[in-house]
Amino acid sequence: MVCNGEIMAEMPEEIPAEGAKGWEHALVGFFVGKKIPFRSLQVILNKKWSSAVKFSIHTVENGIFVFKCKSVAVRDLILDNGPWDVWGVHLALRLWERDLPPINSGFTKILVWVKLMNIPMQYWTTQGLSRLASFLGYPLHMDPTMEVKQMINFARVCVEMKANREFPNVIKVRRMNGAIRQVKIEYSWKPPVCERCKVFDHSKRACPLKPPSSLEDPTSNGAPDPDG
Repeated sequence: MVCNGEIMAEMPEEIPAEGAKGWEHALVGFFVGKKIPFRSLQVILNKKWSSAVKFSIHTVENGIFVFKCKSVAVRDLILDNGPWDVWGVHLALRLWERDLPPINSGFTKILVWVKLMNIPMQYWTTQGLSRLASFLGYPLHMDPTMEVKQMINFARVCVEMKANREFPNVIKVRRMNGAIRQVKIEYSWKPPVCERCKVFDHSKRACPLKPPSSLEDPTSNGAPDPDG
């Protein structure tokens, strides 16, 4: 149909719903600070991942990749064994989102492994750890080894964190009786954040919206022009 002189394609809901099934367990990623050639990425990740999981790599542009996972178990296996790097360059990942083209989405949120330390033992439950991690972002899952509880000096949780939120080093936990306990936080890595755009995929220094710096006459000492 034509609407205001433009062609408007009405899409039955069953079409995108069916198409999304193949991507619902996908991850979207980019390399922080350096671009990795697609062929090299294929070779390296096939060695690191393919022995245990079934996945495929799809390139978008501007250094963004989509990692299509066969199942949620495959996706979680990749996340559980992260963080990942190639040639020493960190691979930042986030969950694929329906109706959001990877190239246009911007990395407003990414997945980060965090360590929660100095945790009171009574909080060492899935509900308790999820509650603590929720003050950082959206907790996805815990390191499977945490369920055994043999090491209770820290809990490792994969959290979806947003660029417009802080990366605190401490969370203060207050109980109903008023007692306060400090839980310390360590991050697997802290990505550069553009404070202007609120995204992770470039720093403020490399921001494309950064205004040009004013150039001054190097011979000028700031004194008024005597001829002016």
